[in-house]
Amino acid sequence: MKKIYLNFLFYLLTINQLCSQTILNTEKLMSKIDSTFVFGIGFDGNMERGNIELTESNLSLQLGKKTNNSLLRFVLSHEYESDSQEVLSNDFSGQIRYNYSIENNSFFSFIQAQNIRSIKMLHRYLIGVGYRFNVFKKNLNYFDLSAGIFYEDELYEDNQNQIKVYNYKYSFSSFSTFFLDKKFSLNTSFYYQFNSSSLKDYRIYVEPRLYFSLNKVDLFITYRNRFHSKPYVDVKRNDAETSVGLEIYL
Repeated sequence: MKKIYLNFLFYLLTINQLCSQTILNTEKLMSKIDSTFVFGIGFDGNMERGNIELTESNLSLQLGKKTNNSLLRFVLSHEYESDSQEVLSNDFSGQIRYNYSIENNSFFSFIQAQNIRSIKMLHRYLIGVGYRFNVFKKNLNYFDLSAGIFYEDELYEDNQNQIKVYNYKYSFSSFSTFFLDKKFSLNTSFYYQFNSSSLKDYRIYVEPRLYFSLNKVDLFITYRNRFHSKPYVDVKRNDAETSVGLEIYL
């Protein structure tokens, strides 16, 4: 049966400046695929005029298709922000991810592309593979671990100088969903990625998301934190974001 869900974000609180993300989290889409097809779209925005001229918009599109043991997912997002006609962010990101399941475990591969104006990144291209295995599963509760390797091609511009970065990186992740009762559930994703040539160069991403379910509507509060130990240009190492929203299933 086809399932379509819409995600409306009605409140956004940002700590520091978070205009995009280097690690894309597709776990919340995967948790929705219990049939053959899933489609999701999300949008939020803000516009102010007067003493402050501020425009913000965020659009995300997610598609998932499951056939036998194969699962294909596509995620595309765009973020735009301007202040007094100065464009602060105009960022695109996209990822295609494929999983082949073997009982509760799976092999996966992915490609990813994005640009992030706020950290002076002109582009980031990734291609990688890995293996995900289930540690615990009971009813709808589960805890999974994954390990993989990917190739990274990044281009930055700092003071009109272009900086090219090419790395092979290892990635270790954990994913879990636990139901506190029939209506409350906690979905958590954690990523740790480090440079194969330098253990001091690593990225960490964590996103816990608490859901409250009401029939076909899910209310949620989520926290995202991203950390890069050695940024390749002069930017802050840490970004954090808290948001509250709802998901509607049709």
